[in-house]
Amino acid sequence: MAQLPWSVVTARPVTFGKARLAAEKCSQGIAQQIDNKPLKMRLTSMLQAFAEAMQECENSEELRNVTSHVPGMSMVKAKGVVQIHPSFLGNALKGVYTYLSNFLMQYNEELGGIWLTCGKIRQQDECGYVTDGDCFGVLSLSVTLKMVVFYPFSRSVIGKVARVSAHRASLLVYGIFGVTVRSVDEASEEHHELTEGSLVDVEVDDVKILPKNKWVMLATAVERVKLIT
Repeated sequence: MAQLPWSVVTARPVTFGKARLAAEKCSQGIAQQIDNKPLKMRLTSMLQAFAEAMQECENSEELRNVTSHVPGMSMVKAKGVVQIHPSFLGNALKGVYTYLSNFLMQYNEELGGIWLTCGKIRQQDECGYVTDGDCFGVLSLSVTLKMVVFYPFSRSVIGKVARVSAHRASLLVYGIFGVTVRSVDEASEEHHELTEGSLVDVEVDDVKILPKNKWVMLATAVERVKLIT
């Protein structure tokens, strides 16, 4: 089933704590409702890594002095249509999670970012509908839901130094997004400041959306990475 367009109702800054709770609740829903084990494992492990990163940021006194909201991220209320296979009519929520799980952790053009979590799903109409001419009996439901969205084209995000070598470094943004730090000059002051495990403020200057899986590849220059802790 294809992903149908979503429209943004509201989009607000999200705190580290609320982003963490959204990830934990979404992970619980997926674990309870999804039968596809490889997909379930992939999504829950990514959500767990994201939640742990939010917890680490929330616990950082240095970061709290800078911001209480997650840079490059919003809590979005969106409206759209989900499609449920007839086999899920006895458990509509299971069908909704099964449908939505196919699009989590992917870049969505309508949202302008990567859809990380889903929750607070509310059906808008009393009944769903079957599209005229659909011989499979797929039921469409109009819903609203809350989602955490990451905007990879944001000016500033928070990352953690994962690895530092002689001429290159790699960062992990919010526990799941890899960032390559290009052409690290071993003699530069910025290079000496980068130590594995440190939190950093990152200005990403190169974003590539992968067409196959709608994931992102991020890169930046070492002078655009500023040490927080």
